[in-house]
Amino acid sequence: MKKKGFIVLSLIFGTFAILTLSLKKCSEPVFIPQPNFGQLGSPFEFTDYKGDTISSCSLNDNIVLYNFLSVDCPNDFEKCPFRLEWFKIKIYTELVGNLGFKDVKVVTSFIDTISDINDRISEFRKYNEIDSDKWIMTSNSYFPYFDQDFLRGNPWEKKDTLFGFEREAYLMTLLVDKNQQIRGKYFTYNFGEIRRITKEISLLIREEIQNDSTYSMPVLGNKDFDPSIPGDTAYHEIPFWSFINQKGDTVTGEIMSNKVCLVDFFFTHCPTICPIMTFNMKKIQSKLENECIDDVELISYTVDPDRDSVERLREYANSYDVNFDNWNLLTGDQKIIYELGVNGYLVPNQEDALAPGGFLHSEKMILIDQQQRIRGYYDGTDEKNISKIVKDIKKLL
Repeated sequence: MKKKGFIVLSLIFGTFAILTLSLKKCSEPVFIPQPNFGQLGSPFEFTDYKGDTISSCSLNDNIVLYNFLSVDCPNDFEKCPFRLEWFKIKIYTELVGNLGFKDVKVVTSFIDTISDINDRISEFRKYNEIDSDKWIMTSNSYFPYFDQDFLRGNPWEKKDTLFGFEREAYLMTLLVDKNQQIRGKYFTYNFGEIRRITKEISLLIREEIQNDSTYSMPVLGNKDFDPSIPGDTAYHEIPFWSFINQKGDTVTGEIMSNKVCLVDFFFTHCPTICPIMTFNMKKIQSKLENECIDDVELISYTVDPDRDSVERLREYANSYDVNFDNWNLLTGDQKIIYELGVNGYLVPNQEDALAPGGFLHSEKMILIDQQQRIRGYYDGTDEKNISKIVKDIKKLL
């Protein structure tokens, strides 16, 4: 009888424990990443109402809201792209008064075409008690962010049929993250849409914190104990090298000093993976330029230097519209290049009659930090790795 009672009690408490754990698990919120509606093609500049030139590069460390206004707001609602009082209460007050939104700014362009527009903007700010530099205002009439193919078509090219504005974009506010990606779009004449903005900014901030906290970059390669250095560990470093680039200039390993470098191995007659890798490397270069990221070198070593002369490398580079400023395609002694690949970057390089094109080399892109240590290997043929590589580069800077 006692045994029976014990079994019944065990079942009751066991069931209760399972239900408690299930409810706890179900109660944990699930955060769905914000969508991506597009990305800025290149940096741009604009002049604020005070006459100061502002580069979009200076906003790269901020989450930015871009939208349009008129100096007639809110007195003439039909001329207002959005309801100013709603935006002030739900957005501006939060940005100024909430420490969690310290990296958030608003950039507003005025659609008015009057001669004294900057003076009117100054009066507008004073009258509406807008005194924080977190809300930037300009008379520039266009931002590239709006010139995108959104789900409902390009808002810059569509006329507004609701209030009769010249462009549908005037009614929109765009939410742009720190990677220059458009993560939210809102028709901000609508109160419900305005309320949604701060919630989705919070989701972006949470996403950013989560990404930073869940991933740390290792130092790869052999490690040796060395009591003479801080941390007791001597990490593998890339040895010194000297080769010739596509311009005919001598380039040495000193170019890597105090810079983050992304490296790959290729050859111009490669019939398989090299064109894909070069195309993806070009996309990475463009993405770095778009995000105004400096102090990054791109290096491509040919494994077929007998055929890949300076002239051939230059021709190949030009065919991919390579920017020579920070991307060196290098040729030189084949044996030294192979040894550098195997013993320096720790990837295979060799002639192989059975391999496509006659050479066997790695498909990896290799990320090197400012101390010339290996920090990451990535499949250079996979376009999905481009964003990850750029993100990891930014972590090292």
